[in-house]
Amino acid sequence: MGINNSKLLKSKKSKSKQIPSHDLLNKEKESTYYLSNDINDVDRLHIHHFFKKFIFQNNFSSPIEDKLIKGDCKVLDVGCGPGTWLLELSNTYTNSQFFGFDMTPIYPQEIKPNNLNFIEGNIFNGLPFSDNEFDFVHMESMTLIFTRDQWNFVLSELIRVTKSGGFIEVVEPYIISDEAGPIFKKLHGGIYNSSLKRNVDMKLIRNLDSIFESHSNIRKVHRDERKTIIGPNGDKIGSVYQQIFVSFCTTEMAIESLSNELGISEEKFRIMAEYDVIEEFKQKKPEVDHIRFWTQKI
Repeated sequence: MGINNSKLLKSKKSKSKQIPSHDLLNKEKESTYYLSNDINDVDRLHIHHFFKKFIFQNNFSSPIEDKLIKGDCKVLDVGCGPGTWLLELSNTYTNSQFFGFDMTPIYPQEIKPNNLNFIEGNIFNGLPFSDNEFDFVHMESMTLIFTRDQWNFVLSELIRVTKSGGFIEVVEPYIISDEAGPIFKKLHGGIYNSSLKRNVDMKLIRNLDSIFESHSNIRKVHRDERKTIIGPNGDKIGSVYQQIFVSFCTTEMAIESLSNELGISEEKFRIMAEYDVIEEFKQKKPEVDHIRFWTQKI
């Protein structure tokens, strides 16, 4: 987990406190299942980006667009994955500067706009940037990664590197299984219980704004929510999220982990995730709620 030797980092040094090394080693080990970087997983991340853009009808909720258009706006995406969000924004707002940060280098190494740079590193070492450096700091899809204490640490880092008057935005999904059938509930329960064993509670996402607001130097935390029915009962966009969910459950690492969690064979799990739950979606209406939490640094 190194940091590259970009010009940006040569003169920058993080002032953050690091998570203890034993916690970092455990975190890297636990993250392996959720950080598959085969081509199917990268495709899923791309699709999820465009799904979110469609349901929100934009790429962000923070009131930062005027500054992006004007230029001289510095943007950081933490946990940027394949860089889909950044690639779209850097091509749209060509006078602003964009930086992606992730522990797994699945982002483009060479073919990218001149105003976009990617940096490899681990958030649990602290962000390798100075205080008050960015106008807009963005992060998404970390529900299955961070424990509550780690959320506090990460949020403090996002706030630290944001300029006074700049914006911080965090985007996370939350499954609502009230109208779900038994197969979906079993699959989702496996994901939830396996996460709890790593001290990761997916339910805290519903109240992430209260964790955010426990930090100083920020204004009111806003929340922008969009609910979608998963499957064909949610029209075409519901079918897209069905594809995202099934793709997540059928990576090799997910099949191994979740079949063990549910106490069934990998073959039986594949049938459940690739066929049974899709048939069930035709009759049921489980929902996914995507929430954008955004605030401004004082």
